[in-house]
Amino acid sequence: MTVLFYVLVSLCLVIIKTTLIPGLPLFEKFYDLLIPIVIYLSLFRPIREGAPLVLFFGLMMDSLCGGPVGLYLTTYIWIYAGNMILMTLAVAIGVAFECLVLLVYMILLAPSAIPPEDTARTVAFQIVWALLTGPVILVIIGRSQKQLDIWKARIFPDWLDMNRE
Repeated sequence: MTVLFYVLVSLCLVIIKTTLIPGLPLFEKFYDLLIPIVIYLSLFRPIREGAPLVLFFGLMMDSLCGGPVGLYLTTYIWIYAGNMILMTLAVAIGVAFECLVLLVYMILLAPSAIPPEDTARTVAFQIVWALLTGPVILVIIGRSQKQLDIWKARIFPDWLDMNRE
């Protein structure tokens, strides 16, 4: 049930990121909304739940976005595996890391490509947004997870007891 919850949330966030946000002038260069979920999973959920979801998120984003194959999967796995940082800075660091991975891909795969003129401004803008919204998103995810656990305990009380043994 928890995995289904995160799959549905991630699909909603991807739809929001790809359809709604690009149309809003203030948010057109917003960061990847799945990064806070990847960080939350790495901090608060067991590996048996988090790792498959991170793989799903990476494969989903790689298949939906026209970037280099494995870009999101690589980024999400590294963020998930290496997340031993404070929660408030983790989202901003995750966004900066994703931008760094994209830059390395550009350098390695298309060395003759010229990055857009406003690349530094876009990265800075995304990091500021991540600093402002990241902690709020993590709190919302945490509260949603607690509520989901309460509902799961009410609906499947025997199932929870079997898993603890």
